[in-house]
Amino acid sequence: MLSPTVAAHAIAVYSRPGDTVCDPDCGPGTVVAEAVRARRHAIGIACDTHGWKAARAALTAAKARGAPGDGIIIDAPPDAWSWTGLGPIDLLLTAIGPPADPAGPAGDRLRARLAGYRNLSRPQGRLVVVAAYRVRGGVDLASRVAAAGRDTGWRPVQRAVALTAVPYIPALGTARQTGWARAYPVHQDVIVFRADGRRAREPRQPDPPQLTPAADSRGAVADRPAA
Repeated sequence: MLSPTVAAHAIAVYSRPGDTVCDPDCGPGTVVAEAVRARRHAIGIACDTHGWKAARAALTAAKARGAPGDGIIIDAPPDAWSWTGLGPIDLLLTAIGPPADPAGPAGDRLRARLAGYRNLSRPQGRLVVVAAYRVRGGVDLASRVAAAGRDTGWRPVQRAVALTAVPYIPALGTARQTGWARAYPVHQDVIVFRADGRRAREPRQPDPPQLTPAADSRGAVADRPAA
């Protein structure tokens, strides 16, 4: 989950007033709310009803408090036939949580997800991914995100660490915590990409085995996989 502080900092550093900022998996609408507060055009994409309602409520609350930017929440990524007319996006900002098995099908989904983001970005636009700190098999999630970005047409240009504090919510029936125990630190990795200006590349499929002619005992030639 992306904290408002991290979202506001990324928007301030990697975009300018008047730019278009998009969270392609906007969750509770944190990025959209912070973007309109910072005088940006904000787009949130929420592919489920609950997420759409939460993001819409966050955007409405920010505007009601005087946020000067403008925003929209849509329920599917735009395409060439979309009526939304959103135009190219200057900054994509989103959070990615740890998959159960980054090296398996989840890793393929990660590459497909980042390839889809390329189709939203303007040439030389930026993508900022805030990844949950997670290490599996000696490889951290941020490194997997960086590799998936390179595979799909993004160029990693920066990596940083975001340290934030999350309020501690005690379980029902437990004593109330005091002072320093009311929050705990959260470590997140921030990976910054720039679009390389080329069309998004889908993950490459392996080549089929090459066939070479082979003679049988009667002198006929048949194809067989190369060794």
